[in-house]
Amino acid sequence: MLPISTKDIVSFRPIDGQIETLEKLLADADSDKARDALVKAIADLREKADSEPQPVFRLGVASHFQRAAFRRDLTASGATYPGEAALSKAMREAIDAANPVNRDELLALIDDFEAANPGDIVDPDALNDLETIVRIARAMGGRFPALEGDRVYWLDVAPIIACRHFLLGWEGVKAEDGTAAAFERRSGLTTDETLQHLEENDLKAVGYKIMSLMRPTKAQEKNSVSPSQSHDGRKPSLTETKLLTEANGTSSESGTSETPATC
Repeated sequence: MLPISTKDIVSFRPIDGQIETLEKLLADADSDKARDALVKAIADLREKADSEPQPVFRLGVASHFQRAAFRRDLTASGATYPGEAALSKAMREAIDAANPVNRDELLALIDDFEAANPGDIVDPDALNDLETIVRIARAMGGRFPALEGDRVYWLDVAPIIACRHFLLGWEGVKAEDGTAAAFERRSGLTTDETLQHLEENDLKAVGYKIMSLMRPTKAQEKNSVSPSQSHDGRKPSLTETKLLTEANGTSSESGTSETPATC
């Protein structure tokens, strides 16, 4: 793939992002049930893409200065993305404070999840125990639910700010009355009134696609659509949030827990 120039305008259809997500999950599927479900979902989406008009979004590719301006506005919004290490530490603090009878076992399980590699098969019983840990950590209050809230807020806000900066136009987007939705940029930013025409899933899918274009390396191309957070026994995120998958309008039985690139 040729390098993407900051002078380029990239056309993007959210349904194509959904298909790409499912195709990547299909390549990693390790059961006939998962493969069959993914094959059917991909076929259904392709049929829909061919038979129904799909909105097309025109996306700008950020220069170094524009990336800096995006990061400035994202920071100014108060959005932060806590890493897995911070969440794991907060989980341990909550388990220590709750001091359940199986405290040592639960702490060891957190260690095991941290040490596992993405794609490793995880014992279903361990997944159930991990859900117990998350429930305890939330119930104890303190840092863990606060960090979870920070992550949810980042996942909601980052794509909106990305669209403000780099969504340059669209075709096929309808207003509530069924007419073509007006598109307006003001002072170099797409207006909030314009973004109100988008359904939340489309807005997030477009925003995450924009962020994937900010660093078009081979690694970034591999993760250019919002990754799934669900699983079929593979190592999940410690918080098991599905927000990124929902942004693409898809769900699956396997996936990753990587964070969209923003630089």
